[in-house]
Amino acid sequence: MLNLFRHFLFAFRTSLSFREMVWLGWILRGKGWLNGYYIEPEFRTSTIRNIEIQAGVVIQRHAVFSVKPGAALCIGKNTRIGSDAVIAVQDRVEIGNHILIAARCLIADHNHQFRDSEKPIMRQGATVPEPVFIGDGTWIGINVCILPGTRLGKNCVVGANSVVTKSFPDGSVISGIPAKRMEPH
Repeated sequence: MLNLFRHFLFAFRTSLSFREMVWLGWILRGKGWLNGYYIEPEFRTSTIRNIEIQAGVVIQRHAVFSVKPGAALCIGKNTRIGSDAVIAVQDRVEIGNHILIAARCLIADHNHQFRDSEKPIMRQGATVPEPVFIGDGTWIGINVCILPGTRLGKNCVVGANSVVTKSFPDGSVISGIPAKRMEPH
């Protein structure tokens, strides 16, 4: 019982509260005013370190960035990230220039571990992270999930509600669960 109590105290001390994530979001917003990008109110983030945001970026309301210490999130110039988007990084996520990311998208370089059916998922940790790269000029539709190890080339289009589980070359139009390349008509 004592070990469980110690585990709870450690987890409580190392995780951020909602209020702390909002506060860090305000700090990142302030940096944006100085560096030429704009983050709307109600943005939350787990850190202000290891996040590189270029000029001209707009991040809409309720977006959440969860970036582990030592990981890197890079967002290229003139990119738009929609409301309620979630970007979760344990290693590296690179989002190119002139990207459109619609509302409610998830971009993650890791997933939840599931090895023990007797243990709650939230207690099993994360999978080994695999970097995610999104090429310049890409458009990601509403409700899209981009999963670990994905590399999208330049000027791709990802249809609404798609789940991207693998990489695609420049100029691909992809859609579905899992996302597949659509052939031109």
